[in-house]
Order: sequence, then C-alpha cells, then structure tokens
Amino acid sequence: MDEYGERPRKRLDERAGGDGAAGDGAIAGRGRIFRSGQRKDGRRMSVVLRERTGRAKPGVEASLALYGEETRRKDWGPQVAPRREPAPQERSVRLRLEVQGGRISVLDSTVVDVPPADRSAARGTAFIEVRAGKSVVALEPLVDPGLSIGIPDRSDPADAFRGHRVIEDDTWEAVVRVPVEAVADREAELSVSIYRASERLILEAESDLPLARRSRRVEEVATSAPIRAAELPHLEVERDERKPGAGSSAE
Repeated sequence: MDEYGERPRKRLDERAGGDGAAGDGAIAGRGRIFRSGQRKDGRRMSVVLRERTGRAKPGVEASLALYGEETRRKDWGPQVAPRREPAPQERSVRLRLEVQGGRISVLDSTVVDVPPADRSAARGTAFIEVRAGKSVVALEPLVDPGLSIGIPDRSDPADAFRGHRVIEDDTWEAVVRVPVEAVADREAELSVSIYRASERLILEAESDLPLARRSRRVEEVATSAPIRAAELPHLEVERDERKPGAGSSAE
C-alpha cells in the first residue's frame, strides 16, 4: 500500500521472489528478470530476427558505414503533391449577377477551376443566357428565379397558414459560368438575358441562336447592358496572366 490510496504499489526495483536491485538494463517480471533486447522466452531479439529473415539486424555503425551519414540526414522537402495547372477547357469564369427591375448587373467575376456547364441540353421553365457578340457561350436553367419559398413551421398554431409561403423578391441574385475564352479578349462584349417559359422545355444548348429566336414559348424578364470583358470586376489580374504578352505592349 502507499500513502495516497489502497492500491498496492509496484516494486519494480526488486527481484521477483526476493529483495534487491534487478540490475542495469533489466526489467522485473513475474518470477523472471528480462533484460533489454530480450524476449519473454529468454531469446534475444537479434536471434529471433536472424531466424525470421536469415540475417541479423545491422548495428548503427554498420548502417553508417554502408549508407553514410548524408543519407540519414537527407532533407526530402515538404511532402506535398505537386499542383497540376488546369487546362483552359477545365476552367471557367463565374459571374455573380444581380437582377433588379428587369435589369441585370455584374456584382463579381472569378476564375474557377471548374469547366463550364454541360451544353448538351437545358431543361426547365426558366433559363439564363450569356452571349458574346452573336454567339451563345452559356445557357443554363434557373430554379425559381426571384422567388423566396418558406416552409411551414411545426411550432405554428393550428389556425396558422400551413402552405408554402412564396414571396416575389424585388432584387435577387443569379450565378452563371462562361468559358475562359469568352473573356480572353479585352474588347469582347457580353450580354445576359433571363427568360421564363410558359411550360417545361428541353433546349439544345449547343445552338448559337438566341433563345428568343428559337422558341415562342419564352418571355424575356430581365436583360443587361453590353458588358465589356475589360470592365468585369476582380478579373483584371487573372485575365492578364492568362493572355500571352499582356504586359509587353504597354507604353
């Protein structure tokens, strides 16, 4: 027993079955004394290793003589996988737009390491279209544009309105991704339009015709003024780095 509790204290400094020190490099066990590098069955670890592998474990001196001091202290550097620069087709420009009173303005633009949206087909009742000149560079569906939908709360009283609350917002935001090539030219002009269809449509996104000329069942609800690529916010540095020789023609 010790002075702090009822649990018996282990006396590792005594030999098993008697008094006295166990000796340097020795560990006391139940009825036996195990020295460092020795298994419980009495055999040394070097003997066991030789039986398993056919050769003994080399000592420190032998390892230094074989491999040298420099190998042991070699600096491998940070163990981080190298970052692969994405190809142009694997990147896109993300435009964050604000819609207010039928007018569309650009709030922010960022180059992201994500390819543009799949242009195989666009399905839905609302669509956002981005044109660069006479070409359509992006056509994506929108889900409930300009609507805020509230879900009923279980804590409401029984006589409260139990349906979904739908509120039309005066100002709302939308996001669309366009290819990097569409804004590579600083003089390029983009135009954005949002359409609403009277029924669900399945549109081919590869067409270069504007959506207003492709279907009579859509109505344009918002449009933007011409947007110059050079005036896109927060995109100046990234565009100049991608465009070869961007700073060589400056006078």
